[in-house]
Amino acid sequence: MRLYSGVALFLLATIVAGCEDSVNPFIEADRFYSVYGYLDTASDEQFLRVVSLRTSFAAGGDLEFDARVFTTERESGHTVEWTDSLVAFSDGSTGHVFKGAFRPIPGRTYDLTVERSDGVRTTASTTVPVRPDVQVDDATPFNPTTQQVTWSDIDFKPFRVEVWYRFVGATPSSPFLEAVVVYPDIGQRLGNLIQGNKWQVVVTLAGDKEDVTDELGMSEDARPQLLGIGMRLTMTDDQWRPPDGVFDREVLSQPGTFSNVENGFGFFGAVNQFTVEWVLNEQQAELAGYSFPN
Repeated sequence: MRLYSGVALFLLATIVAGCEDSVNPFIEADRFYSVYGYLDTASDEQFLRVVSLRTSFAAGGDLEFDARVFTTERESGHTVEWTDSLVAFSDGSTGHVFKGAFRPIPGRTYDLTVERSDGVRTTASTTVPVRPDVQVDDATPFNPTTQQVTWSDIDFKPFRVEVWYRFVGATPSSPFLEAVVVYPDIGQRLGNLIQGNKWQVVVTLAGDKEDVTDELGMSEDARPQLLGIGMRLTMTDDQWRPPDGVFDREVLSQPGTFSNVENGFGFFGAVNQFTVEWVLNEQQAELAGYSFPN
């Protein structure tokens, strides 16, 4: 899954931008590394960018990099040591990206340690979000082509909200067809916080039809056989909350403004995806512009 790459690259650029391998008169004596990464429940491999904070000029991307990286799952005590790799980035620079071979578990807390050979450490912790309860309401008689989905225990706007539609393939032996509609925070499909701890999204079944057929490469008049619908929320951990709830590059680029790292700079977080699926009855499917499966 690469659904979080936009926010990941944005935060990586803003947090690491001021921490390149060069002279920095603002480096504090007790700050040893700048780190950026997050644990992803959709992957068996985790990645962490590590930059050594230096007080003298040195060639960027040294092959000899004095850092050991490991994470410990607090509940079980299980520790994973991450492996280092030198990566070439699109701008021509190189940097050290560490890889951890494990899939994080929702609800567990992971302690990160970046350790130098002389024993000094940069540390951070993150707790992986747990899937909340969700309720999918039936369509209302006065507006049969909309449905309301309410997620409990969410007190911050999700990073991403998607609705997918799954259809019968072209032939009985063909794989299912699937179209994903990203729900923006505008118009009729507005998401709202309710009573401070619920996130509510209105699914516009008929309103999504144009986006769906366009993604499937069909004409808008096409009526594919609808098998089911699903919603996916991408949610960050409780620490991943920028000042005033806004991801502002100018604000986040200031060292230490948005950081949960001890003895260093940067951010170490976690993301999880929450999903729910449901089916429509024949009348709803027809009103939304689709065919009911035979």
